[in-house]
Amino acid sequence: MEVFRIADAGPPAELIRLSEEVGTEYVPGWILFGKRREKTDGLPLVQATEDGKRIIRGSLIGNAYELARDDVGSEAYPGLAPDAAAARRVADVRVLEAAIEIDADLLITERPYLLDLSRDFARRVVWAPPESALPLVGLYLRRQGVFDTYRSIDGNAAMTLNRGLYYWVATRDLLPAAWRWASACVGADDSDGRLGHLAQSALRRVDRALQERDEVLWALNQPQDNDIAGDALDALDGVILGLMGALDVTARVAHRVLGLGDREFQAGWQKRDWLKKVRATAPGLAALVAPDSPGADTVDIVRLLRNSIHGEALLPLGVGTGSGQRDVTLVGLPPDDATRLLAAMDALGGRGLFGVRELLPGRVHADPGDLVDEVFRRTVDLLDRLMAETPVETVATGPLPGSADGPPEDHIFGTRSRESIRLQIGLRAALPSDLRPCRTETR
Repeated sequence: MEVFRIADAGPPAELIRLSEEVGTEYVPGWILFGKRREKTDGLPLVQATEDGKRIIRGSLIGNAYELARDDVGSEAYPGLAPDAAAARRVADVRVLEAAIEIDADLLITERPYLLDLSRDFARRVVWAPPESALPLVGLYLRRQGVFDTYRSIDGNAAMTLNRGLYYWVATRDLLPAAWRWASACVGADDSDGRLGHLAQSALRRVDRALQERDEVLWALNQPQDNDIAGDALDALDGVILGLMGALDVTARVAHRVLGLGDREFQAGWQKRDWLKKVRATAPGLAALVAPDSPGADTVDIVRLLRNSIHGEALLPLGVGTGSGQRDVTLVGLPPDDATRLLAAMDALGGRGLFGVRELLPGRVHADPGDLVDEVFRRTVDLLDRLMAETPVETVATGPLPGSADGPPEDHIFGTRSRESIRLQIGLRAALPSDLRPCRTETR
């Protein structure tokens, strides 16, 4: 992975500008703009690698900057005078053109005009703000087997976990209530130790679903074809199965903790007769998944998507350009349950959050990346609430251990490690759609 920096005013003054034998100025790790000699000439630029061993000269040719200059309908710089706003738009597009010229895969920028760009100036590079770019870079690194929680700017110092620990820390961060919930289950006064095994099972299912989510997103970040689409949907099935399994396990834990009898197989947050028993003993817990509640809608979405395993499979739909290029892969929602799925999604803020599109008459499709992330966020939030509300202290043999209070402040579970992984995973907060990990369909 190579990183290059660019700024309108060039590198900071403290960085020394070097010169080639032919007189070309450069700064290692930077892209510099030159001066155009004639109006018909392209805008020169110089790219230098961090070690200064490769100096590449290029030129920006075309009228993209004129389109940006004349884009008076843009709302990117509302506080500036028209000429100043036009100059800023031109500068922003020049940076995008430079990223394309050097064949970059990702441009990390907070330039307002680019983040709100309506014109399709380029399809060969993804541009995103840091909060969106970091999950994309994190995904790339994880696929290369790099699970860093810290790395210095010069790359000489790093803190790294193995794959298992990385995802385990992510899981525990997504479910803070599980520290108390799992500790009580492990220390429960039950003869077969089943509660402890159930608690570990729930966490492991979320852990595995996190890894399957990476498989979905990785597949969507490759040139799309039938094989890649199959990989994405297979992994999506794995995510849904894991999340539904975790929900079912927490219901079984609640069944045991509340002493609801021997028929544990009847436990399920979607089962109304069982919920009546829960309500009689723990009304606050039952209220989390009461009819028409966000929790009930979340369970319905996961359950109905999971049920496609028993019926018509989630089928891919390739969407391409007029030139025949396949740009994106969508997933068809189960036709028999589409109405109920859409109703639950609308109740949770709108089907658009789940990436739903209606492209074919009578069929509903969704962007698998948007779908998997929104379902994941909703489900882990519900799991955490269910864990917090389940009165697991009643089955503990004594005071809960210190680990029940939260994660230890060590190099594995400490605040800095968790925050780093949280930002790389890109799941902890319910982010607006424009802050989700970007995906490119052309690389």
